[in-house]
Amino acid sequence: MVTRSLFFCIGIALAAVSGRGACQSTHATRFVVGAVQHGHVRNVSADTTARSWTLRSGPVLYRVSARGDSAVVDYFGPEAKEGDSAARVLPTYPRIPTRSLAGTVNGAPLAPGALRFVAGRVMHLGRGVDELRLTHRHATLPLDVEERVTAWGSTGVVTRELTITNRGRATIRVDLAPTMLLPRGPYALQYLYGNWGQERQLAGEALGAGVRDFEQTSGRSSKGYVPWIALRNERAGIQYLAELAWSGNWSARVERYPGENDIALVERPVALRMGLRHDAGGPLSLAPGASFTTPRLALTAAAGDLDDAENQMHRWQRSYVMPPSPGNRPLLVHFNTWYPYGQDVDLAKAKAAADVAATLGLEAYVIDSGWYVDSDWVMELGDWKVSRRKFPHGLEELADYVRARGMKFGMWIEVENLGQGSRNFREHPDWCLSYEGKPVINDRRCQLDFAKPAVREWARGVVEGVVTKYRLGWLKIDYNIDAGDVFDPASPRRAGARLHDHVQAYYAWLDELRAAHPELVVENCSSGALRFDSGIIAHTHTTWVSDVVNAKQSLQLGYGCTVQFPPELCNHWMVGEKDDGTVDPAGDPAWWDFMFRVPMTGQFGISSRVAEWPAAVRERAAANVALYKEIRGTITGADVYHLTPSPDHDAPRGWMAIQYVAPADGRSVLLAYRLPDGEATRVFRMRGLARDATYDVRVDGAPSGALTGAQLAHAGLPVTLGAEWRAAVIELAPRR
Repeated sequence: MVTRSLFFCIGIALAAVSGRGACQSTHATRFVVGAVQHGHVRNVSADTTARSWTLRSGPVLYRVSARGDSAVVDYFGPEAKEGDSAARVLPTYPRIPTRSLAGTVNGAPLAPGALRFVAGRVMHLGRGVDELRLTHRHATLPLDVEERVTAWGSTGVVTRELTITNRGRATIRVDLAPTMLLPRGPYALQYLYGNWGQERQLAGEALGAGVRDFEQTSGRSSKGYVPWIALRNERAGIQYLAELAWSGNWSARVERYPGENDIALVERPVALRMGLRHDAGGPLSLAPGASFTTPRLALTAAAGDLDDAENQMHRWQRSYVMPPSPGNRPLLVHFNTWYPYGQDVDLAKAKAAADVAATLGLEAYVIDSGWYVDSDWVMELGDWKVSRRKFPHGLEELADYVRARGMKFGMWIEVENLGQGSRNFREHPDWCLSYEGKPVINDRRCQLDFAKPAVREWARGVVEGVVTKYRLGWLKIDYNIDAGDVFDPASPRRAGARLHDHVQAYYAWLDELRAAHPELVVENCSSGALRFDSGIIAHTHTTWVSDVVNAKQSLQLGYGCTVQFPPELCNHWMVGEKDDGTVDPAGDPAWWDFMFRVPMTGQFGISSRVAEWPAAVRERAAANVALYKEIRGTITGADVYHLTPSPDHDAPRGWMAIQYVAPADGRSVLLAYRLPDGEATRVFRMRGLARDATYDVRVDGAPSGALTGAQLAHAGLPVTLGAEWRAAVIELAPRR
């Protein structure tokens, strides 16, 4: 993440301002330009005559102008060039006095003109990042809102966040979020949805009249709906995308109201609002002198399709959000004990699996939940004592055994919760988030409040202890509770922010953990991927895609994850025909290949009864592990193109194909899967390749001729698979 740096200001008055410094706030509108080198800020240009600012991030522009007491977003989208689709949008862009913020103040809806624009300034934050800060002041209340619009290098992403400050002597109740008006035209709305085991299904519909609301109240950001909205202007061919970087509760609204007289619905603008949902859906109590900053809303737009827009979002996530992950580069092929052994794991089973995992070429070995359990894994959460019945000499013996076979050793933990049967819950019920004075309980566990220093200190001690004692290379942190959205406030002066304060403190705790152990791989998990967003990925390295591991259903899970996130964040495993990790020893080797290749869409692992596999299965496993190691360097950092629609979660049909293109060296990988009703041969037109380059083609690791980029893009690449439930791994390497 970018650290905000010191800056210099150059003030240019547009209204009479006396007795004020260039960077101070005033009731008169002022025009301020930040400077680091000779007044130049790379990604922001200012026009003193037009009283406007233009932010540029790669191909995307965000233009704001000051008009009296209002700020107007003149344009947001891809840079308009004469004759292209973006140019056709310009005359239709809604030049409406600022409604860039929406919500309530002291229970009343924010009316037009209630917030008056008073100043703007530009800041350079380093690493190619520039920011426009717009100050708004409430017309009748001592309330300031600073809106920060940030251009992130050449990624194509602009973000917005609000800092709300109470300058008065009485508490003010606020609930504000950024909004965006988009130009008229017919729109298609897309969103990601899904609950446990059905994460990130891509849905779409034509946008009609009225309001479409999405909200999260479970306490987990991506359970049900995901804080991600896509809108496509079909007339202009522009794809807009919005994503909230937040791991708690949130709300989003897309609205379009009918016009009057002869104004058709498609000639009305579209409004999008997305932001934090405060506790109980109510406002935040902002005490005198207090400030509150909302989560960051990321925006991008592309004169192309959803993949074009998402690849811009992925570049922002990689360049400015995701932390360095030296311990997980290249992406580690890893083993996990959960599906074959679950709570019945013990030293003998774990050692037998480690022996086979090492021979298959796996690089990390993670013991999942079960290492501490003697009776009930939920009720015992929080005590974290190794089961001496399962591991008589502690976990050191297994950790040393794993490392002796050339693999990193890792562990599972659920550090944000306490089981009701744990000693820590009995002794410290006050550590939990509470409602009406009682701990919030769900599924026999309570949600700890990391905003409390004692909780962070305890959690720090627990994790530091296991990381150091067992010399961990991987730590999987799970989160299996729906904490909800109703809590006692920590203070009446800050009602509405209890879950927010926990999430922010948990982020900081994760940062401390990574700083103390920079080589440690920190995996995010939440009953699968029920808390997976652009907030949590700033503090962890990889995320578990779903608890559903059936190969057929996992097709959709991998597809949906690589829509929202860079593939290197999407961690999934080959398990087998059943969830207990069994593989039919009499099965078709081509079917075994299919099972191994489905989770290759991101970070790849195995959680199966490997010690029971016959030699034929082990042979295919080793070959597929070696094949994945050949392509993982391309997958990491790649632009992603989904060449087929998303498969149905329960009954996939036809084909699924995902293409990866590495910007650094131009290499590409195509993962193609033939499903029921799919024809034997399917032609895929490749994207993102150099037209004049010649590409050597390898299919499942074997050479298969050469084609030019122009041939691959226009005639396409034919892929033949002899039966349903078959997969091909195709590599395209440009000749040098």
